[in-house]
Amino acid sequence: MDVELSEQGVIRKMFLDSGRNDGQTSGLAVWFMRHALLLPVIVIASYYIGRGLGDSLQLLYLLCGIYALRSMDFGQHRTVLSLLGLMLAVFFISVVYPEFSIISLKYWVLYALSGLVLILTVGAYNPDRQSREYPLMAWVPVALLCGFAIEQGHLFFFVDDFHPASQINGMNLAVLVPLVLLFQWRGKYLAPVQYALFYLLSLICLLFADSRTELLMLLLGGAFFLAIDRKRLVLLFVLAPLVLLVTVVANGYLFSVEKLHISGDTIHWLDQLSSRRLSIWSEALGHPPENYWTGVGMHRSMEFLPQLDYVKHLHNLFIEIWYETGFLGLLAYLSLIVVLLSGFFRAYRTLDGEARRIYAVFFASGMAALIAGVLDKGYLHPLTRYYMLFCFTVLYLYHRRCDRADS
Repeated sequence: MDVELSEQGVIRKMFLDSGRNDGQTSGLAVWFMRHALLLPVIVIASYYIGRGLGDSLQLLYLLCGIYALRSMDFGQHRTVLSLLGLMLAVFFISVVYPEFSIISLKYWVLYALSGLVLILTVGAYNPDRQSREYPLMAWVPVALLCGFAIEQGHLFFFVDDFHPASQINGMNLAVLVPLVLLFQWRGKYLAPVQYALFYLLSLICLLFADSRTELLMLLLGGAFFLAIDRKRLVLLFVLAPLVLLVTVVANGYLFSVEKLHISGDTIHWLDQLSSRRLSIWSEALGHPPENYWTGVGMHRSMEFLPQLDYVKHLHNLFIEIWYETGFLGLLAYLSLIVVLLSGFFRAYRTLDGEARRIYAVFFASGMAALIAGVLDKGYLHPLTRYYMLFCFTVLYLYHRRCDRADS
């Protein structure tokens, strides 16, 4: 009991020392702020089981966070919160102009609710108080890999008509794998071996999932972590081409159900390599929206591109944002992302030890989610509208930490 009261006292002091009344902080608010890092990870992992479960847990997360808002302090984060509000306001313009769309309104509300993860993370997150959450987070990708392997084995051995590309989705695993690096193994050589073994097992499972995007997410995420954690950005120039080569050879020619065909037409080969993404993007760019500034409305691009009736969205978050919310929406979105990541080089130079490793983990996981958005899922998928924003917000908070240390 004394320990629980002590924790509540510390959190009250941390969030209410800005001159507000020292009223009672409820147990739910204390619990939420204590687990503000772990909860979004659990939410995004639950989408592997099903969208219904993921949406339900995300709604529960948001309700608990909204309840805890009165115990949070946002005074130091007005700029980033203003940019989030501006982006949502600009996105809303596309809902009502040039014509109102109930579909666009539905997806705007969905996007706005997911955007609350930024507000709740900056309001509740404290690196020192929540350090005990990191080992718990590291178990999430372990559990996800076990579930993924079991599902894969069941489909492979017991389902006659098995199509990995359509029946298995490994993106959640590929995004969360870097979190296993939050484990603190004892022994100088044990930790790298354990990490490498887990990445190898994940790579084997994703190879049989038959998705080049997922392989890129996994391998580039690992490359980003090594480059930042080892303070060797030059590694990216070595590892990135190697990752691309491994992905093309492994998934394009060795393990893919539909293997790539070598022909003299380079553009055709690249389009085949990208799973026809180049054709989709060129079609969208070749038939832009009538209103360049406000777009056609959220989740309405396919209504204006009948030639792309074989896909549900444009498979690129930047092109989708431009097409559906216009240049204004794209500019507002990029402004928010740039501000969240603007302190990267300072953090890269100054962070050391455990803080650097944690920063590298969230950077790798966020970049993996960004790759998913750029090559496949777009901007309305939970991986990008919710989890990527969460990771970038954690990075932003570390940037603020570096700023305070310098001052």
